[in-house]
Amino acid sequence: MTEPTFALLIDGDNIRASLYPDIRRATAEIGQMTTRRVYGNATSAAMENGWPNVTQLRFIHSGTGKNATDLLICVDAMDLVLRGVVDGIILVTADGDFSHLAHYLRERRTPLHCIGTAQISPRLSEVATSCTIVPLPIPVKAEIPPAPILAAGISGASKPPKVVDDKALCKTLRRLLQEKKGGTLPMLHLHQHMGEALPGVDLTRSKNGKTWRQWLATQKDSFAIHGEGQNRYVRAAP
Repeated sequence: MTEPTFALLIDGDNIRASLYPDIRRATAEIGQMTTRRVYGNATSAAMENGWPNVTQLRFIHSGTGKNATDLLICVDAMDLVLRGVVDGIILVTADGDFSHLAHYLRERRTPLHCIGTAQISPRLSEVATSCTIVPLPIPVKAEIPPAPILAAGISGASKPPKVVDDKALCKTLRRLLQEKKGGTLPMLHLHQHMGEALPGVDLTRSKNGKTWRQWLATQKDSFAIHGEGQNRYVRAAP
């Protein structure tokens, strides 16, 4: 079965463009994003939030009418789902008015993954398939003593990138699985749970894979992935 596809729809009047790197990190384990759009009033809020400068997204001017951005996002989300263009929606907003869309998609058994700030309305976060808060936690860095001054008067080599500790990842994932009823964890939620348990974890620095699926493939003696598509889950290896 092919990987599920999603449409990334961003409320540009409600979310700042400076959060886009965190948004991309939060979507890394959800699925393939075949549609990436940001909506907003190009003459005011969205422009002030910096979205027209994010070239990876298609910017859509929603106009100046009341709730114009919210309405346009809802129309496009339903259109993409009903036409079968995508398997689910990744909605980036903190606005509780989108709870109506969330209820509609849940009744259709269509996943809606929400990404928002700490001010996100519970009316939306409690209905969505999953909810991730941005900005994501920043890893705590230990203080490093200054590099010694070399004889030539040039400082030592720059600090090497932090290496992901596979033992720490395995230990944390085992603990999470033990805490879950049935000892399983949906793959769609793995990125969020591991990020909360290990703030700032960045698999792009791992030597054993750049995504959780790739990393788990190297840990077959410890963990196993079952199911297909959106129903994949991870559990401890037998």
